[in-house]
Amino acid sequence: MIAPLLFSKAKLTQTEPAQVKSAQIHFTQISLAQIFPKTPYKMSFQKPTQTNLPPSKFPQAALGILTAFFLSAFIYLEHFFSDLNPPIFSSIFAILGLFILLYLSRLGAFVCGSFIGILWFYWIALSFRFYDLAYLMPLVWVFVALVYGILLLFLCYFKNPLYRITTLLCVSFIHPFGFNWFIPETILTPSYFFPSKSILALLLILLAIFSFLIQRQFYKLSFLGLFLGLFSIGIFSQTLYPTPKESTLKIKTISTNIPQNLRWDLTNLNQIIHQNFQLIKQAKQEKYDLIILPETAFPLALNTQESLLRELQYLSQDSAILVGAIHQKNNSYYNSAYLFDKGKMQIFDKIILVPFGEKIPLPRFLSNWINQYFFKGSADFANHANQPPNHAIIQNHPFQIAICYEATRQEFYHDSPAFLIAISNNAWFNPSIEPTLQKLLLRYFSLNYGTTIYHSSNGSNDFILSP
Repeated sequence: MIAPLLFSKAKLTQTEPAQVKSAQIHFTQISLAQIFPKTPYKMSFQKPTQTNLPPSKFPQAALGILTAFFLSAFIYLEHFFSDLNPPIFSSIFAILGLFILLYLSRLGAFVCGSFIGILWFYWIALSFRFYDLAYLMPLVWVFVALVYGILLLFLCYFKNPLYRITTLLCVSFIHPFGFNWFIPETILTPSYFFPSKSILALLLILLAIFSFLIQRQFYKLSFLGLFLGLFSIGIFSQTLYPTPKESTLKIKTISTNIPQNLRWDLTNLNQIIHQNFQLIKQAKQEKYDLIILPETAFPLALNTQESLLRELQYLSQDSAILVGAIHQKNNSYYNSAYLFDKGKMQIFDKIILVPFGEKIPLPRFLSNWINQYFFKGSADFANHANQPPNHAIIQNHPFQIAICYEATRQEFYHDSPAFLIAISNNAWFNPSIEPTLQKLLLRYFSLNYGTTIYHSSNGSNDFILSP
């Protein structure tokens, strides 16, 4: 536009004086029309129209990561600080995580779920080290992240708070590939709030009301209501804790620390057997009524070893002994618990197998191919599907008997058993937060069903949990 303007100005200098004014006016009108075609001059003073640019994805993803850390804090606080972990910190992180989760975008929800999958379950891949499959560990992490990312995306697909509250309360019934360790209310276990669906529902409803009041700019009322609501829910939680059930038996839980890569090495078998008998004899000297050894404490098919069976039966004359071992029946192998009491023996085969650990939860042709190609031709453990939980009467006391993963399954708590024996081998996942998460889940079930749990383990601490 610069060149035409200069040329027009040169022409105006040659016009008659009487024509200058009209010519200048005509020039001005033409110039404005060229610069602002079909637009009134006053539009230059109006506010620019707002454009609908897509929101930045980075803050959404960052908020999802932050939420995942809030919702995972209870595990790591318990893992690293244990007895020095006051409930206030787990309570605050749980409230913050739940509040943000109610309002995450879909992208934020997917990122949150992916990080929860890693922060809660990264240890699943560690077992691949013992099959010379360490190179698959990154693929396992990606798979876990995708599974829980998609799950959280489904939970937060709609922004309606009622939808999100409902899905969060129902998600513990969704078990990807039969694995049930993602229970949202577990985050309340080390907090001031009772870890139940009813308390989780009250907290979510309170947070939704708080957000509604904030949006309406009722700031004082919203924060006052939040404080009074949390205080009331905390007081109500105290009324939900069951009365502990005490056993009159003197029970010995035992922890061993045999690395997984040495556990099944035949050169160590005699030493492991000797150690087991030493632990049993020491407990007998201390006058224990029931002695519990970990899962596969005897790393062999114990029912095929007549001399070991006779020795255990002899030692059980005045103290009951429960040990983990393999049970061989025809061409099938079971992960089992052996109970010796007053010279008699009972065998309890594991009912619920660990997905991808003891059984590949895929069609048979795929599971056979995976076992052949990745696990050196080993077969899945056998189990008795659809069987009620194993239980035994030991010196007139009823005990539910669970082997590792079974102790964190709701099926073993349906009838609210007074006592449950759990035996585990956590050496598969050392070092990791897996034993801590397992203990938190056991604590969750103990509180909700009023069950006292006696836990013996290899690769982690033994403990007794009373509700």
